[in-house]
Amino acid sequence: MKPIQEKGSMFKEGEYLFATEEGVTIEELRTLFGEFGITKLEPLIIRDRSYLLVLKNDPGLPTMEKKASGFGKIRYIERNQIMQKYNTKL
Repeated sequence: MKPIQEKGSMFKEGEYLFATEEGVTIEELRTLFGEFGITKLEPLIIRDRSYLLVLKNDPGLPTMEKKASGFGKIRYIERNQIMQKYNTKL
């Protein structure tokens, strides 16, 4: 099966998914990413401590990875992928 080819990015602009170590507060996350204009910061999976972050001013993944690494309490950070429909007809 091949994905249906559509124009555009494979990622949602300004949206990131990440998970933290135990004990990190929302206030710490707002301080960490606040300079980029947070429009949404919400938990996705409570036990996993994963979040959806939507930014007004997207600095790009390398900058976000550098911020996360410097903070030292982020397990991973990645861009939010757009789910694609698959063409099931052969």
